Amino acid sequence: MHNDENPPSLLGLIMPKGVTTDKEDIGRLILESLDAVLDETLGKPMRQAFYDLLERNYYMSRDDIPRRLGDFMLILERNFGKNGKTIRRDIAQRLTQELGARRH
Repeated sequence: MHNDENPPSLLGLIMPKGVTTDKEDIGRLILESLDAVLDETLGKPMRQAFYDLLERNYYMSRDDIPRRLGDFMLILERNFGKNGKTIRRDIAQRLTQELGARRH
C-alpha cells in the first residue's frame, strides 16, 4: 500500500518543552538513538547492511538522516513495512528519553 502523506515530524512529536539544543546536538542524538534501536532490532551487521542500502538505493548517507528525517521515515516504512513504524516509534521513545534526561 502506497501512502503519499508525509509522516509527522519526529522532533515535533518528542521535543519536550523547555529543552533547548542545537541542530548538531539533535542530529547526533537522532543518530545515536537510531543506531541503538537498529542494533537491538536487527543486530549490528544488519544495521550496517541497512546503511549500505540507504547509500546505494536512496543516495542517503547515515550522516544525512537528521537533515532528511521525513525521507528516512518513508524509507523505513518502504523497507520494513509495519515494522518500520515500530522502529520509528522506538527511535522516538529513545530520543524522548535522552532529551528528557537533559531537562533535569
